[in-house]
Amino acid sequence: MPRDSISDYANRWRLGCVMNTALVMPRRDDPPRDALLASKNPNPLEHERRRRVLIIDDEHLIADTLAEILNDSGNFLALAAYDGASALEQARKVGVDVLITDVVMPEMNGIELAKAIKSICPKARIVLLSGQAQTRDLLQQAEHEGYGFELWAKPIHPDIVLERLKQHRV
Repeated sequence: MPRDSISDYANRWRLGCVMNTALVMPRRDDPPRDALLASKNPNPLEHERRRRVLIIDDEHLIADTLAEILNDSGNFLALAAYDGASALEQARKVGVDVLITDVVMPEMNGIELAKAIKSICPKARIVLLSGQAQTRDLLQQAEHEGYGFELWAKPIHPDIVLERLKQHRV
């Protein structure tokens, strides 16, 4: 089966489709398994389901690439969005375990988005990505309002993202 390109993932996102799903039918002597886990999770008995990660960045290539890396790891079901409004729509539809968002974006910044996601999915882990100094002030304001978000500096190596996400379960 040919490997999907990043643009294929982006097109499926725009159409509202879930990426890389599979229906696995058990043999008679096999215990039933969650089909979502069976599609990629290397340790299907270890987890109930893959965590849903929503990645938002107005730079499409960054969001799409990170979603592909997380999906390929087998531990996450990751979707990419490119603005706050699309992210909120997806969070309302499917819920979110982890939100990874750029901070500096047009219309709705990442901290505003994180606050809105927390109201929809209160248990969601929020990770803010930024390579800009002005983010610190925005983060301090959010902390003053009672929000606790993680801040990871950009650029960040994909292996570090995977390791950090595995360290803390929602």
